[in-house]
Amino acid sequence: MAEQMTARKKQAMEMRSRIQSVALDLFDKEGFENVSVEEIAQCAGCSVGNIYHYFKSKDELAIQVTSSVDAAYLELEQSYQADHHRAARDKLIDFVGQSLQISGQETVLYKSFIHGLKYPEQGVLKKGEKRVYFRLLRELVTACQSEGSIAAEYDPDEIVEQLVVLHRGMLFEWRIYEQSFDVAARGRDMASVLLRGYQEK
Repeated sequence: MAEQMTARKKQAMEMRSRIQSVALDLFDKEGFENVSVEEIAQCAGCSVGNIYHYFKSKDELAIQVTSSVDAAYLELEQSYQADHHRAARDKLIDFVGQSLQISGQETVLYKSFIHGLKYPEQGVLKKGEKRVYFRLLRELVTACQSEGSIAAEYDPDEIVEQLVVLHRGMLFEWRIYEQSFDVAARGRDMASVLLRGYQEK
């Protein structure tokens, strides 16, 4: 019975992801305002009712793209919390690399990123309290301050913002150069340089 539930959940996640991917492609080609839910359903090969089963509205469809990556970030969060041997700074640098890897592999997330740039008023790219990515970054920065690898005088939210900028800039650079370099490795290198500047006030 458990296997059937798992298969059903996987199928639901695949359908949700397909709807999002199709919708974001249509928004990109035709403009958000010009795309109807009916058109999304037709292109995704599902019913309008199926779309409303997963999303309350067209706006939510554009915004709610983080569920699958949040699951990956939750796993990382649990592994960092269980790891009492590695320094917080090492975990933070590792997370920068891991999150870039996830962003590069998750097609829907990247499409959402582009959509967020075209429609900033929807707030897709803005920091949200429910986003595991932002919460985990802040937890790791605070842990670095507790261990002394980041000076306690710095505002943790300011450091999180800098790391977010690094992440987005690195992802763009990787796409511009057609994925010709190891985005995770370069991200970790850049994070190490950035964090060096926060060691002393």
